Amino acid sequence: MFRARVVTFSFGERTHRSWRSLTCQRWSVSPETNLNQAPMRATFTKWLFIVYLLGSGTLYSMVILLLFPFVGRAGRYWLAKQWCRALVIVMRVLPGVSCSVDGLEHIPEGPAILLCRHESTWETLAFLALFPRRISFVFKEELLRIPFFGWVLRGLDMVSLNRGSARQAHQAVTQESADRLAKGDVVVIFPEGTRVPHDAPLRMTSGGVRLACATGAPAVPVVLNAGKVWPAKGWPSGRGRIRVVVGPAFSPRDLSQQELGRAVHEWMTKELMRL
Repeated sequence: MFRARVVTFSFGERTHRSWRSLTCQRWSVSPETNLNQAPMRATFTKWLFIVYLLGSGTLYSMVILLLFPFVGRAGRYWLAKQWCRALVIVMRVLPGVSCSVDGLEHIPEGPAILLCRHESTWETLAFLALFPRRISFVFKEELLRIPFFGWVLRGLDMVSLNRGSARQAHQAVTQESADRLAKGDVVVIFPEGTRVPHDAPLRMTSGGVRLACATGAPAVPVVLNAGKVWPAKGWPSGRGRIRVVVGPAFSPRDLSQQELGRAVHEWMTKELMRL
């Protein structure tokens, strides 16, 4: 007698079903076997996701690079956004990493600078898919040297940061950010400067606040708990839910640089404790 076993998994508000196995005889699995197989299954799906990430990233980068000469700035961003959307879907299916964003309504319609907590690679890949408006990351110039990824990044016309002279770097980033804001982008900067574990205390540099004051754009703090699921140095550690929380906009026209930095730091610290 045929016996079919159905496995269901949550995907947003929809539920998808797939046939897991189809056998010609009855069989059973003991609880001990299930416990032993669970870590193996998690490890397998984790590495399957890594293979997909690297493989699809390389192939899609090649396709995008071939199309770049024939599409404009908006078309290039749209192409990259589609890969990021697919990646978010695959993350839900394979390692079982889902995500949510709260507070998108806090982002002003005009210029805005998001001061975001940086805990993993996840946010640099998923934000293009999750934020409705076009975003421009402020990123290290060294990333442009990475094959395929760096070439695509250069074509996306974001804001590169040269870690040379601090004064010259700030001037260059301010000019580039002002240009992207004028084009309608939302600029995303990581004020901590590098990836940090989720439980690490918030240590902001003044770069993000100075950028908001220099451009006159509202500073919007963003926190997340990506480091719990995808560590700062590593790959997804298992199933989990990543939450992104967007805070209220703080205008540099109403606050001094010190007051703005204090307000952003206090809000981010408070919200991180809730995550």
